[in-house]
Amino acid sequence: MAEHYEYLVLDGKILPYQEAKLHILTPAVKYGATAFEGLRAYWNEDLQQLFVFRSSDHMSRLMQSGRLMGMESVDYTVEELNDLLCDLLIANKIREDVHIRPSLFVVGEGQVPARGPVSLGMAVIPMERWADKTYRLCISSWRRIDDNSLSPRIKCAANYQNGRMALIQAKEDGYDGCLMLDHRGHVTEEPRGCFFMVRKGVPVTSPLTDDILESITRETLIELFNEFHGIQTEVREIDRTELYVAEEVFLCGTGMEVTPVGQIDRFLVGNGQIGPLTTTIRQSYIGIARGVDGRHSEWRMPVYPGV
Repeated sequence: MAEHYEYLVLDGKILPYQEAKLHILTPAVKYGATAFEGLRAYWNEDLQQLFVFRSSDHMSRLMQSGRLMGMESVDYTVEELNDLLCDLLIANKIREDVHIRPSLFVVGEGQVPARGPVSLGMAVIPMERWADKTYRLCISSWRRIDDNSLSPRIKCAANYQNGRMALIQAKEDGYDGCLMLDHRGHVTEEPRGCFFMVRKGVPVTSPLTDDILESITRETLIELFNEFHGIQTEVREIDRTELYVAEEVFLCGTGMEVTPVGQIDRFLVGNGQIGPLTTTIRQSYIGIARGVDGRHSEWRMPVYPGV
């Protein structure tokens, strides 16, 4: 697998990798004035096609994040962003699973309240699926940011410092990751993905109002549980000790896909192995994203024309 691909996007133009440069005095670097997205593209060998999963939803959320951060309006439509992404993937001749990082960032030499000018960037990153092992998590002593400090609804570089600090602590303590609580002690999410548990055979996840990202993957899984498996997901507040008696726990996100959790605060989750519902929903999710399952074709953007 390559360390990086030949081309990326800066200022809305496809450029060679080495030519994409950003000055250290931009508000994006100095103050974290960057909104971003994470997407996955999946290669389907049988169809000889590359599918970007839920690209329009991710691009819409990118524009929303930029707007909520007070950035100047960006003169791109979602359709134009999708077209540019396809051009970038074709230029790099991608025929494998990859991660994609589009960004909006404030450039120039502005001060803290600078709203523009705003540049558009996109990068394609080699990335394999997460390991099939079950993850060991702890409850972080760092509290999750809330909507009145720096909203988790905004997917921006600045608010990821909250999760970064929590992950550093968790890794130093010997865990694979951590779960963060809100100011009332309710479970929010893992810094890299949203949270599901299974209680009495029912998947349960935290509500959007409990300081979590409006996750596209979380939304997808809720729909797949209902449509494919006839199971209604329970969306409600979750207490810390519920984690210790859950039958299954898994994390989800564009990068994490569906990642099983086998231990929390050294309490085994179930038997410590990936559970049946986790296995089932992971297979459904990957099948849809890769196009092996033909349903929900509106979620998959084909990259190569004429295939």
